[in-house]
Amino acid sequence: MSGSPPKVVVVLPTYNERENISRIVPALFALKIPNFHLLIVDDNSPDGTGQAADELGCQAAYRGNINVLHRAEKQGLGPAYIQGFKQALALDADLIIQMDADLSHQPKYIPKLLETAGRYDIVVGSRYAAGGSVDESWGPLRKLLSWWANRIYTPTILNIPVRDATGGFRLYQRDCLIGMDLNKVKANGYVFMVELAFVAHRLGYRIGEIPIHFPDRQYGDSKMSSAIALEAALRLWQIKLRHRALKPSDRRATEYDD
Repeated sequence: MSGSPPKVVVVLPTYNERENISRIVPALFALKIPNFHLLIVDDNSPDGTGQAADELGCQAAYRGNINVLHRAEKQGLGPAYIQGFKQALALDADLIIQMDADLSHQPKYIPKLLETAGRYDIVVGSRYAAGGSVDESWGPLRKLLSWWANRIYTPTILNIPVRDATGGFRLYQRDCLIGMDLNKVKANGYVFMVELAFVAHRLGYRIGEIPIHFPDRQYGDSKMSSAIALEAALRLWQIKLRHRALKPSDRRATEYDD
Protein backbone atom coordinates (compact mmCIF):
# COMPACT_ATOMS: atom_id res chain seq x y z
CA MET A 1 0.00 0.00 0.00
CA SER A 2 1.32 3.42 -0.97
CA GLY A 3 2.53 5.42 2.02
CA SER A 4 2.85 2.41 4.32
CA PRO A 5 6.03 2.20 6.43
CA PRO A 6 8.92 0.12 5.07
CA LYS A 7 9.01 -3.48 6.19
CA VAL A 8 11.87 -3.96 8.65
CA VAL A 9 13.21 -7.48 9.20
CA VAL A 10 15.86 -8.22 11.83
CA VAL A 11 17.94 -11.31 11.01
CA LEU A 12 19.16 -12.91 14.22
CA PRO A 13 21.45 -15.96 13.92
CA THR A 14 21.55 -18.17 17.00
CA TYR A 15 23.56 -21.07 18.34
CA ASN A 16 23.09 -21.97 22.01
CA GLU A 17 21.44 -18.66 22.86
CA ARG A 18 18.39 -19.95 24.77
CA GLU A 19 19.12 -17.67 27.74
CA ASN A 20 19.45 -14.62 25.54
CA ILE A 21 16.59 -15.22 23.10
CA SER A 22 14.02 -14.74 25.87
CA ARG A 23 15.60 -11.38 26.66
CA ILE A 24 16.29 -9.89 23.24
CA VAL A 25 12.90 -10.67 21.67
CA PRO A 26 10.88 -8.58 24.15
CA ALA A 27 13.49 -5.80 23.91
CA LEU A 28 13.16 -5.70 20.12
CA PHE A 29 9.37 -5.58 20.08
CA ALA A 30 9.30 -3.01 22.88
CA LEU A 31 10.72 -0.54 20.34
CA LYS A 32 7.25 -0.44 18.72
CA ILE A 33 8.68 -0.07 15.20
CA PRO A 34 5.92 -0.11 12.56
CA ASN A 35 5.89 -3.07 10.17
CA PHE A 36 8.59 -4.84 12.20
CA HIS A 37 9.43 -8.52 11.86
CA LEU A 38 12.04 -10.85 13.36
CA LEU A 39 13.72 -13.75 11.56
CA ILE A 40 15.62 -16.10 13.87
CA VAL A 41 18.11 -18.37 12.10
CA ASP A 42 19.00 -21.26 14.39
CA ASP A 43 21.75 -23.78 13.63
CA ASN A 44 20.11 -26.70 15.48
CA SER A 45 21.30 -25.43 18.87
CA PRO A 46 21.81 -28.28 21.37
CA ASP A 47 20.45 -26.09 24.18
CA GLY A 48 17.02 -25.82 22.54
CA THR A 49 17.26 -22.25 21.25
CA GLY A 50 15.25 -23.16 18.15
CA GLN A 51 12.42 -24.64 20.22
CA ALA A 52 12.40 -21.57 22.47
CA ALA A 53 12.20 -19.36 19.39
CA ASP A 54 9.23 -21.37 18.07
CA GLU A 55 7.49 -20.97 21.43
CA LEU A 56 8.01 -17.22 21.38
CA GLY A 57 6.62 -17.05 17.86
CA CYS A 58 3.40 -18.69 19.08
CA GLN A 59 2.82 -16.09 21.80
CA ALA A 60 -0.04 -13.72 21.07
CA ALA A 61 2.18 -10.65 21.45
CA TYR A 62 4.45 -11.77 18.59
CA ARG A 63 2.29 -14.06 16.46
CA GLY A 64 2.74 -13.36 12.78
CA ASN A 65 5.82 -11.22 13.35
CA ILE A 66 8.41 -13.90 14.17
CA ASN A 67 9.72 -16.44 11.68
CA VAL A 68 12.18 -19.17 12.67
CA LEU A 69 14.51 -20.69 10.10
CA HIS A 70 15.82 -24.04 11.36
CA ARG A 71 19.11 -25.14 9.82
CA ALA A 72 20.17 -28.78 10.09
CA GLU A 73 23.57 -28.11 11.63
CA LYS A 74 26.09 -25.46 12.55
CA GLN A 75 27.74 -24.32 9.32
CA GLY A 76 29.16 -20.97 10.37
CA LEU A 77 28.07 -17.37 10.65
CA GLY A 78 28.44 -16.46 6.97
CA PRO A 79 26.13 -19.16 5.56
CA ALA A 80 23.61 -18.50 8.34
CA TYR A 81 23.43 -14.83 7.46
CA ILE A 82 23.28 -15.44 3.71
CA GLN A 83 20.35 -17.83 4.12
CA GLY A 84 18.73 -15.41 6.55
CA PHE A 85 19.18 -12.44 4.22
CA LYS A 86 17.64 -14.35 1.32
CA GLN A 87 14.71 -15.39 3.49
CA ALA A 88 14.23 -11.79 4.64
CA LEU A 89 14.15 -10.66 1.00
CA ALA A 90 11.62 -13.40 0.24
CA LEU A 91 9.51 -11.96 3.07
CA ASP A 92 9.50 -8.67 1.14
CA ALA A 93 11.75 -6.81 3.56
CA ASP A 94 12.63 -3.25 2.57
CA LEU A 95 15.24 -2.81 5.31
CA ILE A 96 17.22 -5.72 6.75
CA ILE A 97 19.07 -5.48 10.06
CA GLN A 98 21.69 -7.99 11.18
CA MET A 99 22.67 -8.27 14.83
CA ASP A 100 23.92 -10.73 17.44
CA ALA A 101 21.51 -12.41 19.85
CA ASP A 102 23.70 -11.97 22.93
CA LEU A 103 22.69 -8.33 23.62
CA SER A 104 26.16 -7.00 22.82
CA HIS A 105 24.26 -5.31 19.99
CA GLN A 106 21.72 -3.33 21.95
CA PRO A 107 18.24 -2.95 20.41
CA LYS A 108 18.05 0.67 21.58
CA TYR A 109 20.27 1.68 18.63
CA ILE A 110 17.88 0.35 15.99
CA PRO A 111 15.80 3.56 15.76
CA LYS A 112 19.01 5.49 14.99
CA LEU A 113 19.95 2.94 12.32
CA LEU A 114 16.53 3.41 10.74
CA GLU A 115 16.75 7.19 10.99
CA THR A 116 20.12 7.15 9.22
CA ALA A 117 19.05 4.66 6.54
CA GLY A 118 17.64 7.36 4.27
CA ARG A 119 21.15 8.59 3.47
CA TYR A 120 22.99 5.30 2.98
CA ASP A 121 22.72 1.83 1.47
CA ILE A 122 24.38 0.31 4.56
CA VAL A 123 24.50 1.71 8.09
CA VAL A 124 27.00 0.18 10.53
CA GLY A 125 26.58 0.32 14.29
CA SER A 126 30.19 1.22 15.00
CA ARG A 127 32.35 0.85 18.10
CA TYR A 128 34.97 3.10 16.52
CA ALA A 129 32.91 5.95 15.10
CA ALA A 130 33.17 9.16 17.14
CA GLY A 131 31.24 8.52 20.34
CA GLY A 132 31.44 4.72 20.10
CA SER A 133 32.95 2.54 22.83
CA VAL A 134 33.58 -1.03 24.00
CA ASP A 135 33.02 -2.81 27.29
CA GLU A 136 34.94 -1.32 30.20
CA SER A 137 36.19 -4.78 31.16
CA TRP A 138 38.27 -5.15 27.99
CA GLY A 139 41.98 -5.23 28.79
CA PRO A 140 44.45 -2.86 27.10
CA LEU A 141 45.75 -5.54 24.69
CA ARG A 142 42.27 -6.55 23.53
CA LYS A 143 41.29 -2.92 23.00
CA LEU A 144 44.49 -2.24 21.07
CA LEU A 145 44.16 -5.29 18.80
CA SER A 146 40.52 -4.59 17.97
CA TRP A 147 41.18 -0.90 17.32
CA TRP A 148 44.25 -1.68 15.19
CA ALA A 149 42.41 -4.33 13.15
CA ASN A 150 39.51 -2.02 12.36
CA ARG A 151 41.13 1.40 12.15
CA ILE A 152 44.56 0.53 10.68
CA TYR A 153 44.97 -2.98 9.26
CA THR A 154 41.68 -3.48 7.39
CA PRO A 155 41.40 0.04 5.90
CA THR A 156 45.03 -0.10 4.78
CA ILE A 157 44.61 -3.41 2.92
CA LEU A 158 41.10 -2.94 1.54
CA ASN A 159 40.82 0.85 1.39
CA ILE A 160 37.25 0.86 2.70
CA PRO A 161 35.75 3.91 4.46
CA VAL A 162 34.47 1.93 7.44
CA ARG A 163 35.84 2.35 10.95
CA ASP A 164 34.34 -0.90 12.26
CA ALA A 165 34.57 -3.34 9.35
CA THR A 166 34.31 -6.43 11.58
CA GLY A 167 31.21 -5.13 13.36
CA GLY A 168 28.08 -7.20 12.80
CA PHE A 169 25.39 -4.68 13.77
CA ARG A 170 24.20 -3.34 10.42
CA LEU A 171 21.24 -2.18 8.37
CA TYR A 172 20.99 -2.89 4.64
CA GLN A 173 18.69 -1.51 2.00
CA ARG A 174 16.92 -4.28 0.06
CA ASP A 175 18.46 -3.31 -3.28
CA CYS A 176 21.93 -3.35 -1.74
CA LEU A 177 21.69 -6.97 -0.55
CA ILE A 178 20.45 -7.99 -3.98
CA GLY A 179 23.07 -5.97 -5.85
CA MET A 180 25.99 -7.40 -3.86
CA ASP A 181 25.08 -10.92 -5.08
CA LEU A 182 25.32 -12.93 -1.87
CA ASN A 183 26.06 -16.07 -3.89
CA LYS A 184 29.55 -14.70 -4.51
CA VAL A 185 30.33 -13.98 -0.84
CA LYS A 186 32.42 -16.91 0.38
CA ALA A 187 33.85 -15.93 3.77
CA ASN A 188 32.69 -17.52 6.99
CA GLY A 189 33.01 -16.42 10.59
CA TYR A 190 33.59 -12.79 11.45
CA VAL A 191 35.58 -12.05 8.29
CA PHE A 192 32.22 -12.39 6.51
CA MET A 193 31.43 -8.87 7.78
CA VAL A 194 34.60 -7.52 6.20
CA GLU A 195 33.89 -9.20 2.87
CA LEU A 196 30.39 -7.69 2.73
CA ALA A 197 31.77 -4.23 3.46
CA PHE A 198 34.48 -4.56 0.80
CA VAL A 199 32.08 -5.85 -1.85
CA ALA A 200 29.62 -3.05 -1.09
CA HIS A 201 32.34 -0.43 -1.35
CA ARG A 202 33.70 -1.81 -4.63
CA LEU A 203 30.18 -1.78 -6.07
CA GLY A 204 29.73 1.85 -5.13
CA TYR A 205 27.21 1.53 -2.32
CA ARG A 206 27.09 4.28 0.30
CA ILE A 207 28.19 3.14 3.77
CA GLY A 208 27.49 5.18 6.89
CA GLU A 209 28.16 4.60 10.59
CA ILE A 210 26.51 5.49 13.88
CA PRO A 211 28.31 5.19 17.24
CA ILE A 212 27.32 2.40 19.63
CA HIS A 213 28.52 1.11 22.96
CA PHE A 214 29.48 -2.57 22.75
CA PRO A 215 29.09 -4.41 26.07
CA ASP A 216 30.27 -7.98 26.56
CA ARG A 217 27.64 -10.71 26.69
CA GLN A 218 26.29 -11.52 30.16
CA TYR A 219 24.82 -14.96 29.42
CA GLY A 220 26.29 -17.88 27.46
CA ASP A 221 29.70 -18.36 25.92
CA SER A 222 31.40 -16.09 23.39
CA LYS A 223 31.98 -17.51 19.89
CA MET A 224 35.05 -15.32 19.36
CA SER A 225 38.60 -16.61 19.95
CA SER A 226 42.14 -15.51 19.12
CA ALA A 227 42.28 -18.20 16.41
CA ILE A 228 39.18 -16.75 14.73
CA ALA A 229 40.64 -13.26 14.91
CA LEU A 230 43.93 -14.41 13.35
CA GLU A 231 42.12 -16.25 10.57
CA ALA A 232 40.10 -13.13 9.80
CA ALA A 233 43.25 -11.05 9.52
CA LEU A 234 44.91 -13.47 7.11
CA ARG A 235 41.82 -13.85 4.93
CA LEU A 236 41.67 -10.15 4.10
CA TRP A 237 44.18 -10.77 1.33
CA GLN A 238 41.92 -13.48 -0.16
CA ILE A 239 38.99 -11.07 -0.09
CA LYS A 240 41.02 -8.37 -1.82
CA LEU A 241 42.12 -10.72 -4.61
CA ARG A 242 38.62 -12.17 -5.06
CA HIS A 243 36.78 -8.87 -5.43
CA ARG A 244 39.36 -6.26 -6.43
CA ALA A 245 37.98 -5.97 -9.99
CA LEU A 246 34.38 -5.28 -8.94
CA LYS A 247 32.80 -2.03 -10.11
CA PRO A 248 29.31 -0.49 -9.84
CA SER A 249 28.25 -1.91 -13.20
CA ASP A 250 28.73 -5.42 -11.74
CA ARG A 251 25.77 -5.08 -9.37
CA ARG A 252 23.33 -7.99 -9.56
CA ALA A 253 20.09 -6.90 -11.20
CA THR A 254 17.79 -9.84 -10.45
CA GLU A 255 16.11 -11.17 -7.32
CA TYR A 256 17.33 -14.44 -5.77
CA ASP A 257 15.52 -17.61 -6.70
CA ASP A 258 17.74 -20.02 -4.77
